[in-house]
Amino acid sequence: MSANYMAISGVLIAGFATGLGALPIYLKRHYSKEMLDIAMGFSAGIMLVASFVSLIIPGMQEARNLYSATLAMPLFLLSLFLGYVFIIFIHDFIPHKHLNKKSDMELGGHEKKLSRVMLITMAIALHNIPEGLAVGVGFGGGNHTGGMALAIAIALQNIPEGLVVAFGILNEGATRNRAFFMALLSGLVEPIAAGFGYLATSVSSQSLPLALGFAAGTMLFVICQEMLPELFRQGHERNATLGVIIGVMTMLAIDFYL
Repeated sequence: MSANYMAISGVLIAGFATGLGALPIYLKRHYSKEMLDIAMGFSAGIMLVASFVSLIIPGMQEARNLYSATLAMPLFLLSLFLGYVFIIFIHDFIPHKHLNKKSDMELGGHEKKLSRVMLITMAIALHNIPEGLAVGVGFGGGNHTGGMALAIAIALQNIPEGLVVAFGILNEGATRNRAFFMALLSGLVEPIAAGFGYLATSVSSQSLPLALGFAAGTMLFVICQEMLPELFRQGHERNATLGVIIGVMTMLAIDFYL
């Protein structure tokens, strides 16, 4: 398999996995909250480990190889922080609606212009930007085996996320077809973001550590500010934690064997 074909395949697998996860809505209209908590915990666990083993640790190693001992760590840490700042800016700029939060403060005045279904879809699409960037950076650095491992991991965590999103949209009164389509649409942001991530690293090898750090910063924002608070505010901490542990184990196994 050629490098370009592998990269394109990996990006598309990750992007369409959200739609794949939404398919069970055609079989059953309701799943237990406990099961959905485990599913989302699984997603968070995979993303947490992937941000370190696929982005932060390789990024620090590349920084040591390419930059002077004085500049390597400060530049990498700066790129990580800039990724965090970037996703905060996007988060505040794009109107969205979380599935479980009661507060509508994040709507930013767009409440009357956009439906709740569209706002929920935009929230998940927003979360998928860092994942797409990470996959693109993973392939753009030339380590296509590592890039494919990251793409598989992101696809696995997108499947339960797609299920949760689709059921959340169903609960807003949408039809099954619309819920599936919106879940699929939210995942297609990833190939677009992956293209930017790929270009950022393919322009110059000197940019690889910075791109890895930037992608890691965006992912850490989503994990810490969006996913974990949502998981542990519903009173099902044990189920959510079980999902996180399973996700951590899964990502460690993917990293080890691939």
